[in-house]
Amino acid sequence: MTKGWGILGTLAAAMAGLLPLTGCTTYACTAIGWTNTLTVTVEGNPAAVSEVRLCDAKDRCSRPTPTPADPLPLRSVAPTFDPSAAAPPPAPESEPYPLFTVTREGDTWNFMMGMNAPPSATISALAADGTVLAEQRFDLAWTRVGGSEQCGGPMSTPPLTLRVP
Repeated sequence: MTKGWGILGTLAAAMAGLLPLTGCTTYACTAIGWTNTLTVTVEGNPAAVSEVRLCDAKDRCSRPTPTPADPLPLRSVAPTFDPSAAAPPPAPESEPYPLFTVTREGDTWNFMMGMNAPPSATISALAADGTVLAEQRFDLAWTRVGGSEQCGGPMSTPPLTLRVP
């Protein structure tokens, strides 16, 4: 009786181990996230506009980027534990739509939308009191501006124009 695999057994095992390397190659994607962008320019009466809002087809809307507040004065607080205190309320099931970051440069509003690329959006111009000054639905044509077809990457749309009377 022979011991081990022998020459043919060892050769067969080696060939079986190399076989997957000859037929297929895997593609590794280096980017794991990106930001898609959309630009809206307000024409007509941009001075009346306090906020430009973008809502997708699922009614998820942007919110203005919060401005930093003045820091609170530092205080020394001794931690306490009260087991009879009520537990904090559970987090809401539907969190606000975090993917829209809005910045403004003059009459132009830039929306950074995370990795989302909705097929359409409704753009609204609002006055400081919340009154809708203008609103229009746009079909969006996304074009890849980075990355690759296999892995995805950042996309952008042609700039949109919203006319405010």
